[in-house]
Amino acid sequence: MSPPDGRSAFFGLMALAMLLPTLAIPVVVLAMLVQAVLGALNLHAGFGLKRRRTDAPSRFVTHQRLHFSLHLAIHDEPPAIVARTLRAFTLQVEAPEFEVIVLDNNTADPALWRPIAALCDALGPAFRFYHEEGVTGAKAGALNIALARTNPAATHVVIVDADYEVTPDFLAIAAQELQRSGDDFVQFPQAYHGDAGPAQGLSLELADYFLRHARQANLARAMLLTGTLSVISRPALEAVGGWSLRSITEDAELGLRLHRAGYRGRFVDRIVGRGLLPLDLGGLSLQRYRWAAGNMDTARGVFGGLPARTTLQVFAQLTAWANLALPCAATLIGGGAALSLGHHAEASRLLVTLSGIGLVLVYLSVFLPMVIAMVVRGRPPFKAFGVALAARAAMILPSALGTVDALMGRSGSFQRTEKDITQASDAVGPMLPALALCGGALLTIAHLPAAAALGAVLMALPYPLALATRRRLIAYRSALHPA
Repeated sequence: MSPPDGRSAFFGLMALAMLLPTLAIPVVVLAMLVQAVLGALNLHAGFGLKRRRTDAPSRFVTHQRLHFSLHLAIHDEPPAIVARTLRAFTLQVEAPEFEVIVLDNNTADPALWRPIAALCDALGPAFRFYHEEGVTGAKAGALNIALARTNPAATHVVIVDADYEVTPDFLAIAAQELQRSGDDFVQFPQAYHGDAGPAQGLSLELADYFLRHARQANLARAMLLTGTLSVISRPALEAVGGWSLRSITEDAELGLRLHRAGYRGRFVDRIVGRGLLPLDLGGLSLQRYRWAAGNMDTARGVFGGLPARTTLQVFAQLTAWANLALPCAATLIGGGAALSLGHHAEASRLLVTLSGIGLVLVYLSVFLPMVIAMVVRGRPPFKAFGVALAARAAMILPSALGTVDALMGRSGSFQRTEKDITQASDAVGPMLPALALCGGALLTIAHLPAAAALGAVLMALPYPLALATRRRLIAYRSALHPA
């Protein structure tokens, strides 16, 4: 029998709230307190530290010429997308010497990887392709194999996702930034194709992390890695043992180990490449679950060994996607059922009141920091702003599931985001409509406390907003592939 995960914990807590609401009250109070802390950290990102940092050289920097080794880990990727990524490397201007290693791991269909192998042969000796079977650790395992096969002359490893087309000056900018500051790694922001069209609001929501958390972490010398457009000192990467196979967000976990080992990194707020947004709601949800679960797993080992200011900003980055909506929703539903049956009426009334307040805290934590930052930094177009808010609400559930799964040690294995438009699905899944139905049912309970009624509305809200987000993703796919 497998150990419990977030869904089983949800139903268990709902049953506890219905049968013994008094025992569920401490659980929801604890969830509220933790959510308040998460909200405070999220609000602080972008508004707290104002100290200037210094660019003292790293003790590991040398004066040798830079030599980049670009690593692409691919699995079941559409060949046309990977081809565009590779051809963008051939357009680099004023770049240091570089090589490109494409590591295809565990792709069963030769029709997917053989065209990429042929393209690498055609592009010249700087492009090397490897197809490997039996690779463990998903992307991290593939990147470790690429690291082992890196040219001995390479000074830095560059990580680029398979769907990212870099700008012609990417490597030149990376070299300038490394030489200017002597940092051991630099991280550029993620950006997306078509972000001025149907995807504008979606990309705006995703960019919120870089607009607030990354900029704030940079001031505190606490920037982590985010998986693509990362440039890392090869000696530093090898010194900390390469990529971990134990985390589904191997990028953030590596960033934490680099900081613990005394290496320094920096966020360079300049767009140097664009990738694809998730193509459907399931992909967007899977991505958000992975970020919440993997980073929360890493966050459990943050404390100790780092300066307090660095620890605070690292923890804020790792919990940027976390929320505790799940226990609040479970106790609201269970407590509401007990209240409707007249079971432990006073305890049930208190429980649903606290649960409703807990969901209000979740929404404040999720929305308020982003809204303030967007308004302060330029007031985006109203329509795009609304799409961003809808997407953020639609992602509350997968983020909540990822958070609870990680706390229970059940964050699972790495799953890639689908990039093949023919595989896109518009399914929403059963949990969002089920929560919306429960929210509607709660509103029919006589004499439901106002806080509980508000919580019921908030619990139902992600479903219609998920449908709106799905429509934007359909429009995005149509814009990418009009045929």
